[in-house]
Amino acid sequence: MVLKIPQPPSLKEFLEASNLEVAKEPPWVHSASAGRIWDFVNAGKIIAFPCNVFTGENLCYFFVGRPAYKRDDITNPGDWELPMAFVMRFPKPPKIKRIFPFDSGAFANKRFPTYITMFKINRFDISGDQRNIGRLISLVYRTPTQYFERRPSGHEEIKREHDLLPRHQEILAVSKLALENASHQMDDRAAAIEVSVEEDITLLQEHLVGIVMPEEYEREKELWAHLKSLTPNLETYRILPSSLHGYYARVSDCVDRIYKKAGIQL
Repeated sequence: MVLKIPQPPSLKEFLEASNLEVAKEPPWVHSASAGRIWDFVNAGKIIAFPCNVFTGENLCYFFVGRPAYKRDDITNPGDWELPMAFVMRFPKPPKIKRIFPFDSGAFANKRFPTYITMFKINRFDISGDQRNIGRLISLVYRTPTQYFERRPSGHEEIKREHDLLPRHQEILAVSKLALENASHQMDDRAAAIEVSVEEDITLLQEHLVGIVMPEEYEREKELWAHLKSLTPNLETYRILPSSLHGYYARVSDCVDRIYKKAGIQL
């Protein structure tokens, strides 16, 4: 006799079957090395490049709300290796390919603990309904502000509130991952919602909320004038003796200032 018992739901199945509030979705943030600005400006768009996780696909990646993308650390980076960020909000979003509750590259490269990488990555893809971004924020962080500040709800609190059982293993793994302490291996990529699109993203005024650049690029007068024509919200950070990873908190501060300038309440 074969017993028919409830099977573990994927994260997407759980969110769509829940009565979770659809929290307001923050803007999307695309991060890259500052030296790429010439490619983006000359093309008039953020260019989708071949993905080394989902091979054979050209993808453009964003993180919801935060500039969470990180390269491997560099002890003494050149100015052109420093991070820049484009903060974007779309009246009509581009077609989404995938949405994950973490950096898919960090997952694929085993930067996360085995309690989550033991599952197949597609179990965490919540694309198909963009409202799942808001539901995920409500589940793990309660509010967009707490999501931006990486202040997730407690693991046991989430279990009790949503009556999570052992079969909700992937949902519990996402909750546990969000609480992990920041480290070289377990940085902000563990707790940021990743969105990928399979197209270039045109740089239009109506899409751009703001841009973050190293302050050295202000000296490029023609470039700076062009960026100002795209958005009035240009934020810069100082270049100081630091490794590459020492700059990421400064970029986050700049994104926060852009939100305040643009009147965006998270």
